[in-house]
Formats: sequence, C-alpha cells, structure tokens
Amino acid sequence: MSARKPILEFLFLLLLPTASQALILYDANSNANNYNISVPGTPTIDDPTADLWNHVVQIRKPDGTSPDASGVYLGNGFILTANHVTGTRYFIQGTEYAVDTSYNGTGSKRVTNSQGQGLDLKLVKIQSPPALGALQMMNSTQSALSSYSLYIGWGVGKGIPQTTDPANQGWTWGSEAGTANKRWGRNFTLGSNYNEVSNPNTYLETQFNRAVFASPAAYNNDVFSLTLGDSGGGLFEYVDSQWMLAGIGTDVSTLWSSYYDRNAGVIGDQPDSSYFVSMPAHSQDVINAIPEPSVFALSLAAGLGIFQLLIRRKCV
Repeated sequence: MSARKPILEFLFLLLLPTASQALILYDANSNANNYNISVPGTPTIDDPTADLWNHVVQIRKPDGTSPDASGVYLGNGFILTANHVTGTRYFIQGTEYAVDTSYNGTGSKRVTNSQGQGLDLKLVKIQSPPALGALQMMNSTQSALSSYSLYIGWGVGKGIPQTTDPANQGWTWGSEAGTANKRWGRNFTLGSNYNEVSNPNTYLETQFNRAVFASPAAYNNDVFSLTLGDSGGGLFEYVDSQWMLAGIGTDVSTLWSSYYDRNAGVIGDQPDSSYFVSMPAHSQDVINAIPEPSVFALSLAAGLGIFQLLIRRKCV
C-alpha cells in the first residue's frame, strides 16, 4: 500500500478527460453529482438525501472567496472538520456563518482522545446556526467496515490525464481556482480499520477501484477518491434505517494525482486509497469536546445515549 498523506485541504471520481470539474467521474459526465440527487428526481436508498447534502460545509480561505476545504455541520452550531484544515470562513448552503468565539476562546477546538492525544479532527462553533437538524454520528457499537458509503466534499476535479500504455490510468488534480466544487461519490469501505504506530487516529479506508460494485455495475461510474479540498468532508453510511456520519475525510495514499491503476505492469488494478477518521472509533471523543448544554443533543445524535510507519499518510 502507498504512503498515506494529508490532503492539504483541497473527491476525485473516475471521469474521461473532458472539462475539469470538482470530482472526476468514470461516466464522463462533468455535470453529474454536483447537486443533491433527490432534488431533480426520485432518489434510491443508495443516493444522498437533501439532508446529507445540506449538512456539508464549504470552508474558504480568509479572503472569503478562495476555496479551501470541507466540513460537516453536526447541529447546535457545531461544524466538524479535519484539524489540519486552516480555512477560517464557513459557508452552509451558500450562506456565511461567523465563528462563535465564546467556544474555547477562539471558536474552534482540536478533538483529543481519552489519553489527551490530538486527533485530526476539529470542532468549530458558529453563530446563529442554520435550521438544520442534528446529524447522527456512528458510535462504537456500530461497524463502518465492509460497507457501502457515500462521500460529499468540496474538492478539486481532474487535471491532466496520466496515460500508461494501453489505457488511461488516472489524472492529476485540477486547480483549486477552476475546478473546486461540491460533489458526491460512492465507494465501499475495506474490511479492516487502518492504524499506524504512534498515530492516535483510527481510519476507515476506501480505494479508487473501478470495479467496486458487482451490482449495479453503473455505481462504478461514481466511485471516488479524495483530492485537494475534500479534507473535512463527510463519509456517510446507511445504518439502522438512517444515514449516519461514518468518517471525516483526511488523507490519501498519493498527493496531486488519483489513479485507479498505479502500475499497469502488474496484473489487475493497483488503486490509490483514501482515508477517513472513523466515527465508530472517535465519535465519543467529539462529544467530549462539546460543552453543556449542546453536548446533550449531540450525544443523542451520535447514538451514544448521552512515525515508525509502514505507510505514511498525506493530508488533503
């Protein structure tokens, strides 16, 4: 497996080389998946709902116009994103929300585990929050492994196709100025968590595999890989008859490009990986970082009732 790197703040789905858009889709439709699928038609149980779509936040740079990263609105004024995200302007459904500095003195706080170790998660409190309900987080009694998942984020799209004879194997990442947009994609989490020595985060992992889904095969058109700007976006799974937050996007195996086959000389595809800080492993840590009285509602929303590395990560 390739080294894992934080995606320095900027979903990459498979798409044939046409005009650059936010995610790269295998079906070559540059207008696909940049809207909530339930708006223009009838969604299936596997598609993102309006509620999920609206909870994903765009984080911009201090100038208020340049795209930077993604976040997930949990409810009660709290946004969850990756700790390595540095943007300071928060937009939900196109409206900017000011930071509430009464929370932790700055309006934001790094999430730590029970041992006090910092995670790649950060909470931000906003003023006059939108009329969106609390988003449910998966908890330690639930498994997010080997599961169908959706991701929504504000990443950049494809850049230059990278061709290795005999076929196109992937793309470089596009520019944040021209290709960042809100997109959703599908994938399937691997069957085990990803952990590293001396790293307190527990990760879920997906691969940029063009044959993830045997049925319906059309779902492979939407298979994603994280890219620049997707840090802090939400990985969602359908659990107990509802969509829940399963992870926060943070890392990729390769920076500046996304390949569905990184080595054409080896039989079979060698896809890049994306990584997500796991909510089953860390939702209680998130809850612990929220003061009363807000913590009560979000505890219920979480279903809680209340580098000696083999692989090096790369943040997005």
